Amino acid sequence: MKKTMLKNVDWGGLTIVNLLGVLAFPPYFIYLMSLAALTASGFLWTTHLSEADQGRFIDFEKEFRKGYKLEKAGQLKEARAFYEKLKRQYANHPQANHLVSLQIERLTVKPGKSFKKLPAKKSSSALTKRHRS
Repeated sequence: MKKTMLKNVDWGGLTIVNLLGVLAFPPYFIYLMSLAALTASGFLWTTHLSEADQGRFIDFEKEFRKGYKLEKAGQLKEARAFYEKLKRQYANHPQANHLVSLQIERLTVKPGKSFKKLPAKKSSSALTKRHRS
């Protein structure tokens, strides 16, 4: 009797299932499915991080409200000091840092001076006159 590969190898159930799996699912299909699984897990992780960031921003808003109440009570120096503390605390949070910076800048404006106003937009009649000529 001739010895063949089939007689030399112990063909277990797992080996046969693997061979049938390769026939049913070609390698490119398995590759695409594994990439899809990795992408989905990336989306889940990103969603988790954005939820955590959102929670931190809500905590910032609660703290910011305390400074706003000080400001409305007329305690501007205390409010500015509180905002400075918040700015250091939330230095690595861009949105919170920007809001606190704006509030500090607003409290730093000297009496009698107003905010810098944005330049007025050109009127539509001026634009149409220029296009006509």
